[in-house]
Amino acid sequence: MSRESTSSSERGLFEDLLEDEHKAVRDYMLGIEELGLTPIHVAQFKAKVDSNFIAMIQFQPPSKAAALRYLDKNQAKPEREALVVIFKGAAKPPIVEEYIVGPVSKPTSHRLRVIPGRSYPIAFDSRPFLSVEIIALSHIWKNVSRKAYRLLTESFDGYSYHNCTDRCLTVQFAAPMGYTNKTRGAWYAFHRDHPPMFVYPLPFEIYIDHAGSDTSKWSVGKVYYNGQLFDSLDALLVTYDADTLNKTKIPDTDTLFSSYERRGRPQPSKPMRGPELYEPDGKRYEVRGRHVEYMNWAFDFRIDTLKGFQIYDIRFNGTRIIYELSLQEAIATYTGFSPVQGSNNFVDSNWFTGSNNHDLVPGVDCPGTATFFDVVHMADTSGPYTIKNAACLFELNSGIPLRRHYANDFSSAYRFYGGMTNQVLVLRTIATVGNYDYVHDAIFYQNGVIEVKMSASGFVFGSFYTPDVSPYGYPIHTNHLTSTTHDHLLHYKVDLDVEGTANSYETIEIGIENTTNRFMPDYPPHLFRKVLKPSVKKTEQEALYKFNFDTPKYLNFFNEGKKNKMGVKKGYRIQHHGIMKQLYPEDFGMIPMISWSLYQLAVTRQKDSEPSSTSLYNQNAPSTPHIDFRDFVRDDEDIVNQDLVAWVTTGVMHVPHSEDIPTTATPANAAGFFIRPFNYYDEDPSVGSSNAVVIKPANKDFTASTINRFGTPTKPVCLPMGYNMTFDGRYGYLAMARGN
Repeated sequence: MSRESTSSSERGLFEDLLEDEHKAVRDYMLGIEELGLTPIHVAQFKAKVDSNFIAMIQFQPPSKAAALRYLDKNQAKPEREALVVIFKGAAKPPIVEEYIVGPVSKPTSHRLRVIPGRSYPIAFDSRPFLSVEIIALSHIWKNVSRKAYRLLTESFDGYSYHNCTDRCLTVQFAAPMGYTNKTRGAWYAFHRDHPPMFVYPLPFEIYIDHAGSDTSKWSVGKVYYNGQLFDSLDALLVTYDADTLNKTKIPDTDTLFSSYERRGRPQPSKPMRGPELYEPDGKRYEVRGRHVEYMNWAFDFRIDTLKGFQIYDIRFNGTRIIYELSLQEAIATYTGFSPVQGSNNFVDSNWFTGSNNHDLVPGVDCPGTATFFDVVHMADTSGPYTIKNAACLFELNSGIPLRRHYANDFSSAYRFYGGMTNQVLVLRTIATVGNYDYVHDAIFYQNGVIEVKMSASGFVFGSFYTPDVSPYGYPIHTNHLTSTTHDHLLHYKVDLDVEGTANSYETIEIGIENTTNRFMPDYPPHLFRKVLKPSVKKTEQEALYKFNFDTPKYLNFFNEGKKNKMGVKKGYRIQHHGIMKQLYPEDFGMIPMISWSLYQLAVTRQKDSEPSSTSLYNQNAPSTPHIDFRDFVRDDEDIVNQDLVAWVTTGVMHVPHSEDIPTTATPANAAGFFIRPFNYYDEDPSVGSSNAVVIKPANKDFTASTINRFGTPTKPVCLPMGYNMTFDGRYGYLAMARGN
């Protein structure tokens, strides 16, 4: 296990903020009297819902134009700036504001962030769900528990939310929390507080209206109990006391099923170590801060607090291929019978995907040979905190040849064998957003291909099983546990720069032509042949792509003015390996907040006013979101010989089943896409690798061979070094208290 290099004191163009930079920005903003900011105290929340306080601080990347002036024209390096999100609960009416602050080392200026095409001021009720609000809601949950104490303890084997000792309930929320940006309310489900609480659901759910910043006006509405809906908690308790409803008694349950404790048939029969990676000649990649070089690849990366990994200035053989490759969003849209399960449509950036990248365990989450990176965040806290080992980088032998061939002489022998090991560089983060763990990989191949992949694991989002649930899911454990059908859809931004920024986009349909057999007209008289049908898309609307099995297509981004030696225009294409269709109709009220999911691919002109396909404020205002991706293509701009951005959707469908206990496993629960050269190089660029092998006959009777390994060392090496399996696991206030 190794740590990232810190040999250079100068911060990279795209590097995240240090702890000192977070603090400098925070202190600067707290000093602006007209903002009236209340600090969030470390030990107790000093800020309230009706306070003005800092919700988040993170690095604000420079505009592409400014970055390219620095990278390509040797002009001044853009000033490092920060994005600050402020909840202004004390304003009349309450709002949310965003500020750009700089320079981050010693701030001297701030400006309100206003992006053309978005609605302002940002609606307060569309804000994300943070600890200040949870604390306010917890008083309501306690009041419900006090009032319904007899019902809870009788129905659920002594469990309650308050006065509970070792038989405590906890609360799980539904999302969105509202339908428009002027509403805020949600269903809350009570679960037994066993780890993890997601798989200990109970049939008791309440609706709370918590719009606005005046918590005295928040109130409990409808209540769901054991498959029955009541207009109020009082209405439920009256019928419960009168014994005129369908009561339930649910005994406590064994918790082994939700644990990772070993059980079942031992495998292997006695404990043995499995294969491990090792690096016999040392690391073949270099890391300087967040800049990485590997073989012909070079790139910079960061971890966005909201969205997760972002990779910039990706070059191969010194030439930029991609300016930005980044995760934009991950959603999980559920079905179900109960109010919570039936209304869940999670938009993960609202829950701070990046700051949920927790410790990666060497030897499990990443190989022991990996380089690990700590990441600093300031989200829902009074100050910055460091997540240890939040990202990792490693070289991997994939176990399959990158390319190979046995050249048969068709006379019982061979002419040669050629092959090359498929060793790749992997940049990995794992985001645990609530119950799910998303393994995000960017994989760099030696032939100029990049693979983007998501593999899902984690616990299912549980609901209490009754026969009413059967159209939506299966019982998956004997304790009445179900988790209903849902999909996982992910959105990525790929800002391709193919030999510059003047690019175009075409689809190449593989069609069928019906033609006469002119060589042998009598056998058969007609032929059906595959034929290429290129189609250059001229506008953003033309470029919207929905996969159709009847018309398979290559999706190619090319530079009209740059050609390879054969005179073919140079291109890079996007190839899905996880086609998912958004099943909701386009006029459904949830679609505006996730309208990017309507297309497997969209192509737009690059604009600094369209940095992301989603927003922190979309989750809780689904029908009136801060960003509706359809607005990006509504103006239908020309996309021929322009700076283009590809927006890629991929995903998987999940029908939970008994083998998801204890957790969903990564095999087959994966989706992603490739970014691969298409006539960009004159030949496979990996031919320069010394990791290839060529074997030829050394004599005519094939009794000996010559093996060419192109100088790759073959002598024995020392045994690989061991590594320690370390884990910290703290974040937020506990990480702040720990320090570095």
